[in-house]
This record gives sequence, C-alpha cells and structure tokens, in this order.
Amino acid sequence: MAAAAIAVATALACAVLGAAAHAEPVRAVLPAADDLARDGRTAVQRGMPLVILFSLPGCAYCEVVRRHYLVPLANEGAAGERPLVREADLSSATPLRGFDGEAASGSALGKRYGIRVAPSVLVLDGRGRQLAPVLEGGDVAGMYGAYLDDTLAAARRALAGKR
Repeated sequence: MAAAAIAVATALACAVLGAAAHAEPVRAVLPAADDLARDGRTAVQRGMPLVILFSLPGCAYCEVVRRHYLVPLANEGAAGERPLVREADLSSATPLRGFDGEAASGSALGKRYGIRVAPSVLVLDGRGRQLAPVLEGGDVAGMYGAYLDDTLAAARRALAGKR
C-alpha cells in the first residue's frame, strides 16, 4: 500500500514539474503610461527622469528589453531614488492623460516624439521634455545594458543642468 502511494505521489510530482517546465514564461509587466501628468509631477518631486518603453503587442524584442532591463530598473533601489518607468503601446488608441492633462494615446504619444520602431525607450523630464536621444531597437548584440546606462546618464546630466 505504501509503495503504491509513493508511486502515485511520484507520478503526480513528475506530471506537475513536467508541465511547469513546458509552461509559457510569465510576461514581465511595466505600469502603463496612463497618466503622464501625475507621473511627471512624481518625477519632478523625485528629481528623476521618466522612462517610457514604446512597444507593440507580441514584440519579442520588446519583451527582452522589458524583462531584462526595464523591470529591474523600475524595481532596484529605494522608490525615491529610481526613475519612473512606464510603457506605452504604439498601436493603441486607448486614452491616456498627457503631460498637459489632455487626452492622448500611446500611438499619438509615439508620433509626438517621433518614435518609429518598437522597442524604443524615451527618457523625459517631468514636463515631457526629452532628456536624451531615443534608444531604438532590441538587444541583438548584448550591449543594450551599456546603451541604456549611457542614455540614463545623459538624462541625469541634463536634469542636473536644469536645476
């Protein structure tokens, strides 16, 4: 009887673990850029930049940038010492609140800043002014972390110069 119970438990554990090994990975998530006026005020209070990932649904390069670079950036360090990181869907007409409080969309926001490809990372001050060149494209050469660090350093220098 005990041997049968062990066999059933082992089979069940193997089935569960095997299913988990073949499951789709959980998608990394960033907060939506749904209220840039609010986010801008928070960025000004913190003295930090606002980072926006422009993405498209199903974009594998966007997922890599999101998962490996921007989600960690959004979560490392104390809340008051890290940039706000948001995501906007370039194909979306879903309303969002712009820096001026007016209605916009991810698509309109992308057009405003000249975003042409996904993924693109835009770094702004709390009033919506661009602080550094747009970081376009995915991590195809393994250098994305360095490019993102350079972009953020340029944004922080620009912010420091505005004080």
